[in-house]
Amino acid sequence: MTLKFKSRLQHRALIDITSLIDLVFLLVAFFMVTSSLGSESSITVHLPKAEQTAQYKGGDIVVSINERNEIFINDVLYTKETIVEELKRLKTSNSDLSVVIRGDRKADYEMIVTIMDRLNQAGIPKFTIATTD
Repeated sequence: MTLKFKSRLQHRALIDITSLIDLVFLLVAFFMVTSSLGSESSITVHLPKAEQTAQYKGGDIVVSINERNEIFINDVLYTKETIVEELKRLKTSNSDLSVVIRGDRKADYEMIVTIMDRLNQAGIPKFTIATTD
């Protein structure tokens, strides 16, 4: 006669994580979709006000000039001397390039005109100046 003893380790509780995996996948997909919608520049610029404004969905490149007259192309700092080379490089990858100029209301007018002049030197005639209404 053989005695069979039951082990306590035989009965383990299992957690079904199938629904948890689905939930995590949905959260990842949600954050991927919503994070790509906000492509606003991270450079703080206080835009000047305008009476008549038009809705513009944005350009391929964002040039920001802050109150210290520092120039940023897509959130990367450049000098007045090196901006033309960078704009020409960006133009080679996209021939129909459009630019949004975000100039701070305290930035020098001369700096805004310099940026427009550099855009023309780089062969990018399409640009828009951003304002608030």
